[in-house]
Amino acid sequence: MATALVTTLAATPASAHPGRLPIVFVHGNAGSAAQFETQFQRFASNGYPTELMFAYEYDTSVPDNTAAVADLEPFVDDVLARTGASAVLLAAHSRGTGVSQAYLADPAHAREVAKYVNLDGRSAAAPPGGVPTLAVWGEWQSPPDPVLGTVGLVEGAQNVYNRQFGHTETVTAAKTFVDIYRFWFGRSPATTRVLPERRIEVAGRVVLFQQNAGYAGARLEVWPVDAATGRRRGPTPVTTTVIDDGGAFGPLRVRPHQAYEFAVTREDGSVDHFYQRPFIRDDYFLRLNTARPGTGLEAFTKHDPRHVNLTIVRGRELWGDQPDSDVLTVDTLGDGVPPLNVLTPGVAPRTGPGGPGGNTGEVNALFLTDVGARTATGYADPDQRTDLGKNQLFPFDNLTFLAAADVYVAADPGAHRTVRLVMVPRGDRPTTVLNVPNWPSDTHRVSVALPD
Repeated sequence: MATALVTTLAATPASAHPGRLPIVFVHGNAGSAAQFETQFQRFASNGYPTELMFAYEYDTSVPDNTAAVADLEPFVDDVLARTGASAVLLAAHSRGTGVSQAYLADPAHAREVAKYVNLDGRSAAAPPGGVPTLAVWGEWQSPPDPVLGTVGLVEGAQNVYNRQFGHTETVTAAKTFVDIYRFWFGRSPATTRVLPERRIEVAGRVVLFQQNAGYAGARLEVWPVDAATGRRRGPTPVTTTVIDDGGAFGPLRVRPHQAYEFAVTREDGSVDHFYQRPFIRDDYFLRLNTARPGTGLEAFTKHDPRHVNLTIVRGRELWGDQPDSDVLTVDTLGDGVPPLNVLTPGVAPRTGPGGPGGNTGEVNALFLTDVGARTATGYADPDQRTDLGKNQLFPFDNLTFLAAADVYVAADPGAHRTVRLVMVPRGDRPTTVLNVPNWPSDTHRVSVALPD
């Protein structure tokens, strides 16, 4: 199922923004609008109207693109009707390039696209639909030694190769933003930074991972939290929303430099807690990825009142086996145990198969859970010990973009202690520190979003 939800703002007619066309982003496999979230903020920081930014989301749990291609037509038509524009600027990543190229194969559709950006996805013998095309490639398909074995190419297009970028970093990188901006507008952007604002509002969706369907019936609470501990401030949330089948929440006003928790209560009473850095600018593309109790990836992690289940997400691959690697330490404050770097070569290899035992690389989401010894069908019950020597846990070792590691983080029923996560990214990037409570995993899950 595709969804026509884009921003929660009413679209403004294009006539209100002369010379500006709406932007439509189409994500890749296991993706969502989140892969273009920072790029949308960069466009806004350069003065592009947020009312002209849209994301097309569809179900990637199915093996083919038939429904996604069919539903893109009414989505684009709706964008054009809402904005009054004659055409859109289209960008697609990975699997989304297959969806977009199939859509553009219809001349009627191609006439509604002014320019197209093909991000590290499908090659083509000509610009899709004859639409002017920029093709941006990452390490999977860049010379001289593409990871997938073949150099990506859209004949007749402008092709840009970035052997230094992972597959998802290709869509989130500041350099890619510059390339897209120049291609679409014929000039360089004024900035690649996400510039701060004094008045900030946020909006997004609570969705079922991969299906991108709204989690109907879930309850979302948004809490201000103490950045030093992750604990909630005040007796009541700033807002409570019962999610419908569209998944939308907001827009809601938030305070600059204030940290927030987005808590999603599911039908069995269990809670998914989402944390990230304080907002500095409007963000209308927040995605809270969850699942129904006992389904999806949750079925492959252990749940026990003695340990925390943590998921760390970043739109730039986590690398643990390079001369200049990322370092992500986990530290339960006050327990006397030194901080532990969980990004080992076996847990977070750059490419797949890359780690010991051929573990899959390209890690954008890392699950930390406690498991016992390996068994014929999985793992024994949690043993309250960390064993990074297991490398990537089964079945995550067979999944691109996802990994899991055996990391014991002690929990307590009231979540009174603080777990500190410190990300020191590769390259000249600022360190991120996030503090979260040690929620017990029998009824709670913790997700942390790190900056791209």
